[in-house]
Amino acid sequence: MTIEARNKVASAAGNGKHGHSLISDAKFRQLYEIALKLQLRAQRKNGDGSNWVHGREAVLAGVAADLRAGDGVVAGVTREHVAPFAEVVGVAILNRRSFEERVICALSDAMADRMRKTGRVSVILSDGVQAAETLKEARALASAAKLPVLFVEDGGAAEQKPVSSTRGKRAAVARNEYPTIPVDTQDVIAMYRVAHESIARAREGGGPTHIVGVRWQLAASGGESRGAKRETGSEDAVEHLEYWLRARGLPAQEWRRAIAAEFEATSREQSFSAPNAANTRCDDTETRAIA
Repeated sequence: MTIEARNKVASAAGNGKHGHSLISDAKFRQLYEIALKLQLRAQRKNGDGSNWVHGREAVLAGVAADLRAGDGVVAGVTREHVAPFAEVVGVAILNRRSFEERVICALSDAMADRMRKTGRVSVILSDGVQAAETLKEARALASAAKLPVLFVEDGGAAEQKPVSSTRGKRAAVARNEYPTIPVDTQDVIAMYRVAHESIARAREGGGPTHIVGVRWQLAASGGESRGAKRETGSEDAVEHLEYWLRARGLPAQEWRRAIAAEFEATSREQSFSAPNAANTRCDDTETRAIA
């Protein structure tokens, strides 16, 4: 599915002012398609750096589902590591220079977008350790200027007990004047719900959001797909989502066959490379937009 086609799918998130009360079946399929293609893409080049995507399918799919062609993404990894995400999702990825410089460049883009009211957002993906002080300052600056930025921190495999998103959000707003929301890194649906609200808020001038990915314990209660984690005992976010889709009565296996066939056909017909993006984002000489 191209990014243009994905943008036609109606966005929806639970109990949010920016969307409907329920996620549509079309959106569920879109989320599943992105997550599955990310997994398939990472498996295709196992061992060459693409393993960065493995284990992050829920985080990346949940965030990517509402991105548009003009939005930008910064990641604290090399082009080789981020390539599967860029190729599957189809957004501008800034890769040049150090991670700190990419963050500065993303803030510059966000400031221009805020002043011009373009409706575009910038996403900064990090591991919570790399350039921690730079990111802390970036979040403070983005908050002060109400920049359209989504800070997504994936702490990796550290398992934590669940934290109330509402309580964490209120406390963070009081401290930092921007929401900080913990989300299970194996829960595609939960990540999408938070990212959807955060991206919509940013596009409307509400400022940044800090999403903190955590790996919640198997026995934890709540969450859309965490029941699948308890049932399967698996840490595979795509498997969790399939379990939940089947429980909802959606044709997960039929979708898998169609998506996998499309992925294989596309990968045979063309290379996973693309020309540079148009001159629309900071440092465009190293920015790639994958259709």
